[in-house]
Amino acid sequence: MATFKYSAFNNQEKKISGYINAADQVEAFSLLQNKGLNPLSVIESQQKKSNIKISSKNLSIFTKQMSALLSAGTPLEKSLELLSNQIVDKKFSHVLLNLIDDITEGNTLSSSMKKYPKIFDEVYISTIYAGETSASLSEVFSDLAIHLDKEIKIKSEVTNALVYPIVLLIISVAVIYALLTYVLPQVVEQFISSNVTLPLLTTVLLNFSNVFPYILLIIFIIIALCIFTLQTNILSAGFKLKLSKIFLKLPLFGPIMLFNQTARFCSAMRLMTKAGLNTIDSLRISKDTFKSNYLKHEVNKVVNKVVGGASISQAFANSKIFPDVFHQLLISGDMGSQVSAMFEKIKNFLDQEVETRRNVLLTLLQPVVILTMGIFVMLIVLAIMLPLLQMNNLIFAI
Repeated sequence: MATFKYSAFNNQEKKISGYINAADQVEAFSLLQNKGLNPLSVIESQQKKSNIKISSKNLSIFTKQMSALLSAGTPLEKSLELLSNQIVDKKFSHVLLNLIDDITEGNTLSSSMKKYPKIFDEVYISTIYAGETSASLSEVFSDLAIHLDKEIKIKSEVTNALVYPIVLLIISVAVIYALLTYVLPQVVEQFISSNVTLPLLTTVLLNFSNVFPYILLIIFIIIALCIFTLQTNILSAGFKLKLSKIFLKLPLFGPIMLFNQTARFCSAMRLMTKAGLNTIDSLRISKDTFKSNYLKHEVNKVVNKVVGGASISQAFANSKIFPDVFHQLLISGDMGSQVSAMFEKIKNFLDQEVETRRNVLLTLLQPVVILTMGIFVMLIVLAIMLPLLQMNNLIFAI
């Protein structure tokens, strides 16, 4: 979906200008004519993008308030004006005032929001666009608020679930690092000065303590390089695609990533199809909710098949990466009439599956971390105790 700047004559033969969202220039001309306008020029707009950001929570609050005001019959511009005066965040308040100016000049709300991609993503803007064309903007804002609240809840649950294992892992590494690099060398030095022959375990751990900091540094550099290369264009698109597929195939972690991203995709599809956006445009926009390049690639192939006349279930049939239950629910959904309801059912099922698998993973992960730390600590204690016992034996022998 692109934004086009137009100039046209209205019914009163007055020249007006503004912006309109359409798939291409031909559709833009058609939409303007349907509105009773006589288009003079339609040019794809290259709007200057703003880098202003707000939190997901603040966006959710704004969306709920917009829904409430519009449902009460408050005009769009007045609703934005009221909220701009209430919002504490001055930057966001200024954004709302700019939206009012754009709407006053004849632009739509959705096209005006495109100037702020860090605040309103493509799913949000396209859903608003669908609401504008179907004259159900208040209902669309209500659905968007529900969507945002669910996304915030899921992110919070994932963050909270990962906090304990990560903290436990950091503490474990710190304890092992301190024992290996500070405690063990100092104790061993005392044994060496007392002419005690070091056991094999003590010698091995002492040598390991010398390289342990470098091992940690190498691991850190590898992780940093992986993140950097994935975020930039250093790697070729083909290699990124293969790497993305490998991540999805990882034991334990892969299925969770796949189910979670597919659930987010279904949530966006439900939102936009319910608002009235056509299936093809919904698929094109929703695919960007995937963080995995491979999943985006698969949905691109699905879009081409749907454009060719295939149903959604038929288009997804050859894509083996998606869960079996996803395919089964799509087939059953094809038999019904509500596409949005079908995607909501799939999303709810996948969310439950993600939660179950995440709990299983955390149940396995915590004991593994504790057991690994326990083994290391036990080995270090043995490495200290064995020479100590040898020293005692020498004393008793004398």
